[in-house]
Amino acid sequence: MLHTRLKSARQAKGLKQKEVSDALGIAQGFVSRLENGDKKPSVEMLARLAELYGVSESYLIGHQLADDQGEYSPAAERLLADPGTPAGLRELAADSALLATLEITSAEWLALRSIELPKPAAKSGYVQLLTTIRGISRA
Repeated sequence: MLHTRLKSARQAKGLKQKEVSDALGIAQGFVSRLENGDKKPSVEMLARLAELYGVSESYLIGHQLADDQGEYSPAAERLLADPGTPAGLRELAADSALLATLEITSAEWLALRSIELPKPAAKSGYVQLLTTIRGISRA
């Protein structure tokens, strides 16, 4: 699981293995071995990769999010892997602590992703949108 998430996160960021190796000062072959599952990153390397890719360490190691039926949902994972996901929504999807509190359903993820905003929103803006969506759906 870790190796596939490393590769997906790198690709979602639009980076080549060589660019990752250059940015982190490691061999390109090491990046390849990480993504093939032949090697596991140290805790420090995991943190550096997560920072470079703009995702949480929890995401990389396989933290999963439960949807409204208690099933594990790949909705946040798909948003993180999609290079077209707006930065603020990507930040929300990567914040495992906040997600555990908010318990965002698959339908809510879809609604958040489908809203076209006139200008980019921060993570807090998407939390406000979620609150609005929930208020409207309860009305």
